[in-house]
Amino acid sequence: MGASASKIKFRESLTSLISRDVSPDDAEFWDELWKIPSSADEVFELLTPDNARRLRDERFDNLATLFTQATAQLCQIVETPYTIYFDQALNCVRVLTRVLPFLLEKGDLGENDPNVEALCWGENNNTAVDGGGAASVMGNSTVKRTFTGDSESQVTKEEEEEEEEDSQEPLALLVVHAAMHMLFLPQFTCEFYEEEDEEDDDGEVDSGSDSDVSFDEDEDNDKDTDVTLQKKRLAKADKESSLEAGLGKPRRIRKGVRLSPQPAGIVWAPGVGFTNDGKCHIGANNDPNRRVRRTHKKTVLNPEAAYTRKYDKNRIEVLRLLLATCSDPLFSPADEYNPLASRWMSVAVAADAPNASCLFYSLLNTVISYDPSNSSFGGVPYSSKLASDSHVKLVDLSAQVLCVLLDCGLSGNPLPVQNHYGEPVVSYSEAHKGGFNMFRVLLARINDGKDLNTLYRGFVRLLRNTFESKNTLLPSSQSRLECYQEILILLWKTLEENPLFLDFILTRCDVCEMVVPICYIMYTSRQDASKIGLVHLCTFILLKLSGERSFGVSLNRPFRTKLPCDLPLFSGSHADLVSITLHKMIVNGSYRLVPLYSCFLTVICNISPYWRSVSLVSSVKLVNLFELFSSPKFLYSGDKAYKHLALLLEIFNNIIQYQYNGNQHLVYAIVRRKDAFGRLASLTLPKAIQQCSKAFPSHLQPEYDADAAEQVAALSIQNVDERGNPIHAADSREDKSTKRANNPAKSWESNEDTVVTEGSSDPGVKERFTPSEAWLAELRSSLPLETVNRLLQHLVPVVDDMCERQNGVVDETEILEVFKDITMVGLLPVPHAIVIRKYQPNQYTSIWFTAFMWGVVFLRSQQPPIFDAECIELFQIS
Repeated sequence: MGASASKIKFRESLTSLISRDVSPDDAEFWDELWKIPSSADEVFELLTPDNARRLRDERFDNLATLFTQATAQLCQIVETPYTIYFDQALNCVRVLTRVLPFLLEKGDLGENDPNVEALCWGENNNTAVDGGGAASVMGNSTVKRTFTGDSESQVTKEEEEEEEEDSQEPLALLVVHAAMHMLFLPQFTCEFYEEEDEEDDDGEVDSGSDSDVSFDEDEDNDKDTDVTLQKKRLAKADKESSLEAGLGKPRRIRKGVRLSPQPAGIVWAPGVGFTNDGKCHIGANNDPNRRVRRTHKKTVLNPEAAYTRKYDKNRIEVLRLLLATCSDPLFSPADEYNPLASRWMSVAVAADAPNASCLFYSLLNTVISYDPSNSSFGGVPYSSKLASDSHVKLVDLSAQVLCVLLDCGLSGNPLPVQNHYGEPVVSYSEAHKGGFNMFRVLLARINDGKDLNTLYRGFVRLLRNTFESKNTLLPSSQSRLECYQEILILLWKTLEENPLFLDFILTRCDVCEMVVPICYIMYTSRQDASKIGLVHLCTFILLKLSGERSFGVSLNRPFRTKLPCDLPLFSGSHADLVSITLHKMIVNGSYRLVPLYSCFLTVICNISPYWRSVSLVSSVKLVNLFELFSSPKFLYSGDKAYKHLALLLEIFNNIIQYQYNGNQHLVYAIVRRKDAFGRLASLTLPKAIQQCSKAFPSHLQPEYDADAAEQVAALSIQNVDERGNPIHAADSREDKSTKRANNPAKSWESNEDTVVTEGSSDPGVKERFTPSEAWLAELRSSLPLETVNRLLQHLVPVVDDMCERQNGVVDETEILEVFKDITMVGLLPVPHAIVIRKYQPNQYTSIWFTAFMWGVVFLRSQQPPIFDAECIELFQIS
C-alpha cells in the first residue's frame, strides 16, 4: 500500500469511528486499523483536536475500544517482542499519544468525567476484545511485576489467577507500564539482553524480605590492594562531603527496593554511573564486609554496540506516549494543583514501575552526555546541518520527560541506605508511602564524586552552548541547543534534591563556569516578554547559590570570557558580572521583572561581604541604583519601597566593613554621590509629602509596584547567619506571607507572553500611598545609614582639602591612592553580623515552577502538537 493510499485508508477508518458505532467484535475493522502504515505526523494531522473531542463526547464506546485495543497491542508486544509486529506497535503508540491528552481533559484533575474514570481506572474492565489475540493479555502477566526482593521478579501463575478472579489491573496502569517496558524492548529501543537470575550466597534465588533491621556482616571478601592514591583521596573527599551534608555513613538493611539499574547494559548513554565502554559502577564499592551476589546468567555486553543511537526514532515515539500519559496536571487550575494528586504520574514514579532505574539513568545521561559542539562528524563546522536530528530530538524529549517525572510526589530521601551486597536500596516502608517518587530518590542519592563531576560538566557544557554557538568564527557553524530551558529546570531540580551536588560544585568545581551562561541568558532575555519565566528561574538559581559563603568567595575569580552581547566593558571578577547583569535587569529590563527586584538585590547583598574588589563599572552602577530607588517615583510608589534602599545600604556596609581594602572605587563613588545619602538622612515628613504629591499628581498612579517585589522576597527568602542559623528579624514577614496566601496569583508570571500562570484577574485600583509619621519612623529605623554617614564624615573633608590645595583640579587616580592609605579602623561602627538570605521553598514557588515547566513542555511539543491549548487550565494561553 502506497503512502497516499494508506493515508486515505486511515482517514476512512477515523471517519467511521467518529460517524458510526463500531462494534468491539468487528475484528476485521480493528485489525486493519492497526496494520495501516502511518507516521506520527499523519496521525496528528488526520485525528484533529475537534475530531478527537467528537470521538470522546459522541462515540465514547468507540474511543474506549480504541484505547483498550491499543493498550492490549502494546501489552502483547511487551510479552512477545517479535520484530514483525513493531510497526503495528508504533501505530498503537501514535494513536494513544494522540488521544490520551483528550481523555485526560476529562480525567480526575480535569472535568472528572465518570466514563473516563471507569475506562482508565475502573476495575473489572471487560471492554477488551479477542481480535488478533491481543486482548487476551489484558488481565494477566503482561506487565505484572512486583518488587519482592532485590530485583523485580515475576508473580507466580497461582497468584495471578487468584488476582484475576478479583479484579484486573486498570488500563491506565497497563499503558504506563507498557510504555516503560517498551523503552527497553530488545531490537526495538535497545540491544538484546538477558535478565539475570540472582542468588543469595546460600544458593537460593533472592526473593526478598520485608525485614528492615540493621545487622553486621561476618563474611570477608578480598580487599582491593591496588587502589591508587588518587582514588583514595577522592573517596575521602566524597566521605567528608557526605558528613558535611549531614548524610553520615550508609545504613544497612537486609532487603529493599534496589536503585541500581537491572540489567545495566540497556541504559542508553554513558554518564552518571556508566563508563563509555558500557560498564556500570552504581553500587560497586570496596567494602570488605559486603556479600557477593552470584548470578545464573550474565548479561553479555558488546562495547561497540553500547549506547547505540539506531533506536532513537522509536525511543522518541514511546517517550512522547509516556509524556502524554503524565500530562493531566495541564488540566488542573493552578490554585487547585496538588503534586500528589495525579494517579497517572504516581504509577510512573512508583517503586514497582518497570525499568524505572534504567529509565532515570537513560534520560539523565542522554541529556548530560550530549555535546552540541561535537554532535556529528567530529565537530566539523556546519556538520550539524547535514546530520539527522533524531538524536537532538531525543535529547530534547528526554529532558522534558525527566523534568516532568521529577516534578510530582515528595522529595527523595538523600540518606544512603544499602543492602547486604552494598547496593543502594530503598526500604519497603519508605517505598510504600504516599507520594514516593523513585526518580526523585535516584537523583537525591547520586553521591559519588565522579558522578557529581560528570553531572556538573554536562550542565556547564550544555549551558555554555547558549553563547559559544554565537561566538564562532564562522557564523552559525555550531548547532545551538534549543532545550536550554529544560536544562535549567533540571539544574534547579538537582540543586533542590541533591544536597551533595550544591556542596560539590561550590567546593570542588569552578562554579563561575555555570554563572557565566546564567548571567548571559538573563542579560539577553531581559526585554523579551516571552522569557520572563526564564529570568525568574535563573534568578532563583542565583539566589540558591548565593546563600552559600563558598559561592561569594568563588566569584572573586577574574572574568575574561567574551560574551556575544552588549555587556559593558569592565575589568573585574565574576561578582562584577553578576552585579552588572542584575543592574541591567532593573534599569533596562521588562516591567514584568519588577517582582524580582528584591531578589536581584538580595543576590548582590549575599555575595557583598566576600567581594574583594568592586570594579569601577560595578561601583558606579550600584550607586546609580541607590539614586534610582531613592528618587521620589520609586520611594513613594508603595509603603515598602524603601526596602530596596535598605538592601543597597547593607551591600555598601558589608563591603565597607569587611572588604574596605581594595574597594576604593566603590568608596569614591559613594563620596561623589554624597548628596543622595544626605537627602535621605535629612528627609522630613513635609518634604516627603511634597515630593510624593509632585511625583504622583492626583490623576496618576505609580507605575512601579514595590510591594509586589517585597511579596516575592518575603515568600522565597529566609534570613540566616554565616553558620546557617535562622535570624528572626524585628520586621516579621508573617503578615506579608498571609497577605500573599490570600492572593497566590499575584506577581507570578510564566515563561512566555502567550502563557500566563497562576491566573490573570485584575487586582483593581491600588490605594494611593501617602507618607505618614509612622512610615517615616519605620523608614529611618530600617535604613542602616550610620556606616555610610561615618565614612562620608571622614572622607569628604579629605577630598575637599585635596581640591582646595590643587585649585579644584584633582585626578581621580590621586584620590584613589589617598583612599588606599587611609584606614577606617576606629572610625566606623562596630562591624555588624553578616546576614545571609537563603532561598526558602514554599508551595507558591513550587506551583510556579510546575506551571513554568509545563509551559515550556507545551510550547516545545508542537512538532507534532501533542497537547491542544483549548482546555489547558494550569496556565492561560492567548
